[in-house]
Amino acid sequence: MTYLAGGEPFSFGPDGGPGALVLHGFTGSPFEVRALGELLHDNGFGAIGPALAGHATHESDLSRVEASDYIDGAERAFEEARRRFSRVYLLGLSLGGALSLYLSTRHEVSGIICFSTPVFLDPLVAGAVPFLNRFVPTLRTPANFAAWQGNVVGYTTVPVNAAPPVLEVLAMAKDILPQVRAPLLIVQSKADPTSPSANAEFIRSAVSSADVRVVMLDGHDHLITVPPRLQRFAPVVLDFLKGLETKTA
Repeated sequence: MTYLAGGEPFSFGPDGGPGALVLHGFTGSPFEVRALGELLHDNGFGAIGPALAGHATHESDLSRVEASDYIDGAERAFEEARRRFSRVYLLGLSLGGALSLYLSTRHEVSGIICFSTPVFLDPLVAGAVPFLNRFVPTLRTPANFAAWQGNVVGYTTVPVNAAPPVLEVLAMAKDILPQVRAPLLIVQSKADPTSPSANAEFIRSAVSSADVRVVMLDGHDHLITVPPRLQRFAPVVLDFLKGLETKTA
C-alpha cells in the first residue's frame, strides 16, 4: 500500500516489554502521533502506530470505509501489539481515543490515555451530518485545518459520506463507557473546537475505572499530540505510564 509521504505507519521497539498501540484521529495519519510514539520509545516503551482504515492514502478511500472497518483495523493492530509486548497500553487521539476505549472493553490492557477524545460532538455538527449525507453524500468538504497549513500529514478535504461511520464509532464508544475498567488518563484542551471539552468529564464520570485522571489544557488545540504542544504535558503521560509499570513490578 502506498501511504502519504510522512504519514506512514510506524513501529518502534523494544519488543518483549511494555508497549503501546497509538491511534491517530479522523482525516489524519500516523504523523499526528509519531512524536508520541518516539517519546514512548525514548523512555523504554515499544510503540505501534497504524493508519486507520481509509487514512493516509487518498481521501477518496474514506468513501468506502464503514464503522466496522475502523473496529476491525484497530483489532488487527491490537493483536500485533499483544504479540510483541508483555503489557499493552492504548493511546488514542480523537477518533483513535474512542477506538482505544472500545478496545479496552474487549481485551486486557494495562492502561488507556485519551487525547482530545469525543464520544459526542457539537449538536449542530452531529445534526448536520445525516442531512448532508442524504442529499450530497459525495460532496467534498474542507477538513483538517492543520493539514491545509502543512503542519501535519492528512486529508485537506473529505467526502460527506465519510462522517456517519465516525459518528457510529463515537456512539459505540459512548455506550460501552461503563465497561471501561482500565486505568485512564484523559487529556483535553478547554476550548477544543472539534471535541467539546465536556467530553472529558462525561467520560470520567461514565467509566468504571478505579483510577481516572483528567488534565485540562489551556487553549483551543485539538491536535495536542504534535510538537510543540506535546511537550506541555509529556511528563504527565510518562508519569502515568511509569506509575502503572511500577505497580506491576
